[in-house]
Amino acid sequence: MEGKIFIEEGKDGFLCIVFAVKQKRDVNGLTLDMIGLGLDALYEPRIVSGRYESCVICSEKIGIKIVAYQQ
Repeated sequence: MEGKIFIEEGKDGFLCIVFAVKQKRDVNGLTLDMIGLGLDALYEPRIVSGRYESCVICSEKIGIKIVAYQQ
């Protein structure tokens, strides 16, 4: 799997560590892996603002977002 990582600052100081991967199946697989590790999903894979992505919660102020940059 190939990808990029960066930080997005959201509303109210919420930070997302963003993993940008190539394909939807990578988003699905990583999301399932993180849920399997016990992280709670803020939202499961879906299209948000034209991007296929998901988000899991690490703490009250930090989330991990997984985004496919190719559809």
